[in-house]
Amino acid sequence: MESSRFNQLLAAFVGKRVVVLGDCMLDEYIWGRVSRISPEAPVMVIEEERTTHTPGGASNVAANLAAMEASASIIAVVGLDMMAERLCRELDRQRVRHDGLVSLADRPTTVKTRIIAHSQQVVRVDREDCRPIAEEDENSLLQEVAAAVENADVLIFSDYSKGVLTERLVAATARLAREAGRLIVANPKPASARYYRGADLVSVNQSEAEAITGVAIGDEDSLTRAAQRLLATVGCGAAFITCGGHGIAVFEPGEPPYCVAGILQEVYDVAGAGDSVIAAATLARLGGATWPEAAEIANLAGNAKVRKLDVAPVTRHDIENVWAHAQITGGGR
Repeated sequence: MESSRFNQLLAAFVGKRVVVLGDCMLDEYIWGRVSRISPEAPVMVIEEERTTHTPGGASNVAANLAAMEASASIIAVVGLDMMAERLCRELDRQRVRHDGLVSLADRPTTVKTRIIAHSQQVVRVDREDCRPIAEEDENSLLQEVAAAVENADVLIFSDYSKGVLTERLVAATARLAREAGRLIVANPKPASARYYRGADLVSVNQSEAEAITGVAIGDEDSLTRAAQRLLATVGCGAAFITCGGHGIAVFEPGEPPYCVAGILQEVYDVAGAGDSVIAAATLARLGGATWPEAAEIANLAGNAKVRKLDVAPVTRHDIENVWAHAQITGGGR
């Protein structure tokens, strides 16, 4: 991609209106240092130094969009608890609209607590309820989406298999978005991939693609077979298969595969990289990018994320920095 084209597409991120529907969560980090081994059991004792919080899951997709200077809103469920209040404060700090959050008395806010000692994750504790939401809660979310898509450019489904994106809700909200002429992008889990038939883009990682298609990916031929089966299963306009440090493979019906090479870079933390990828790809497409061009920019965003420790959104400036590095070193395609 020429520099002028890259700059044009990145500039077009600003002001795009995006609705994210899915499984939001709060990521909690307890930072400390190992002081000794516990006398109670053969485990480390970690002295807490600080605790931080950041939006996770679907709300991290929205945070990435806002960091890239789009107008982002999140529609999801949370509990009637302190963690929901904390999540809303973090969303306010990151300029994400959250008036579409539906509070449920019988369900906790999903929280993932990571304990970090000397920059290494020691353990993660999850608090969540992954049962499918009730029909009345589906209806509440459907009403929120119906109001939001009227003033949006795209609907993103961010599926973390936490029970929010039921088959009925996905079908009803996708129909609303389609009738309004909006772009539809999905980041599904294997169990629910078929829910997203007809989406403009479906993005999955390699292990998810293998689980959806039953094809073990070990070379270009098997990658292509998996992608063809994925396109047939989901019936989407395009599919991305992200391959970690090896980049992103783009597949469209009737088109030859397009592979964006990875960029050599020291990896600090891969958590949240998929959220950065889907956010950047969506905004690039809204700005007029082809799917291969969108994948190139998404690859830069994913690379920018893994340079950051913990779940942290990627900015347009971060993407520019990775682009500049790739031009100097010859990394990427």
